[in-house]
Amino acid sequence: MKIAFSCGGTGGHIYPALAIAEKFVSAERSRSTDCFFIGSDRLEKTLVPKAGFKFFQIAASRRSVWPILRGFGQSLYIIWRQKPDIIIATGGYVTVPVILAAKLLGKKVYLQEQNILPGKVNRFLSLFAVKVFIAFAGASKYFPRNKCVLTGNPVRKDLLNAIWSKKNTKILAFGGSLSAQSINNAVFALKNKKYTDKLIHLNGKHYCHDMSEVYSRAKLCICRAGATTLSELAALGLPSILVPYPHAADNHQEFNARYFEKHGAGVVILDKDLSAASLEKTIAKIDDPTTLEKMSKAAKALSISNAAEKIAEFICR
Repeated sequence: MKIAFSCGGTGGHIYPALAIAEKFVSAERSRSTDCFFIGSDRLEKTLVPKAGFKFFQIAASRRSVWPILRGFGQSLYIIWRQKPDIIIATGGYVTVPVILAAKLLGKKVYLQEQNILPGKVNRFLSLFAVKVFIAFAGASKYFPRNKCVLTGNPVRKDLLNAIWSKKNTKILAFGGSLSAQSINNAVFALKNKKYTDKLIHLNGKHYCHDMSEVYSRAKLCICRAGATTLSELAALGLPSILVPYPHAADNHQEFNARYFEKHGAGVVILDKDLSAASLEKTIAKIDDPTTLEKMSKAAKALSISNAAEKIAEFICR
């Protein structure tokens, strides 16, 4: 079987695709499966080849028509030339020309949706999909009837050794694969107080390729509420202070964050309310072993394990 993946823009779209691809080329399937990726010149251009997969770059744009049309033409050529059996798309606007080209060439299309509230792109593309693999049951109402399969979100295998422990001492702060200025500002100010030795701050100046190492030292995480990040926190049982990105499509990050808060796995601070003072106050409320252990168990309870395996098995059956 030959599989084309399309994803782009942020780690939240790219890492689930890589996790699924790794399952397809694992030892038990490696002899019969070949995977390659189609994306733009953003983060996927670096992460995909680093993971060992062939990468084809196309033009893409969120708004401009001409790059989309050019990307559509490039996708037609790549898919016609490479002859994949199926296409799996995990999000990002680069997937639009790829999926439309795949359907024109008569290819089977599968989508993987990470969020509780799906974006408009995936809602539109679901019309062309055989199935949509969803991370949360509540997402099914946004897609065509009988197309959804609940699998959870694929999590990178290299992270799964970093399980939360009561012995962890650090507070990890980051803004996602593309960083977040509001989190950076608040954390920089917090570091100037009494938290200098307690913080691991990934400020976006250098991309972190070993999240397993930093996760393994954290007792608490301050971060955005992208679905892939939340799936990692759930898989590891890592308590969190969540600061949803306020300009996310349809405000889906707040939907994600409120879901975690409702279940006791995290605490939400809206971006407009974020400051060193609000962070310090929130940390003070939850930074004790009993509370953190309770939050860790709540986060772990939200995790659906083996998502990538479930997706691979569904497609192969």
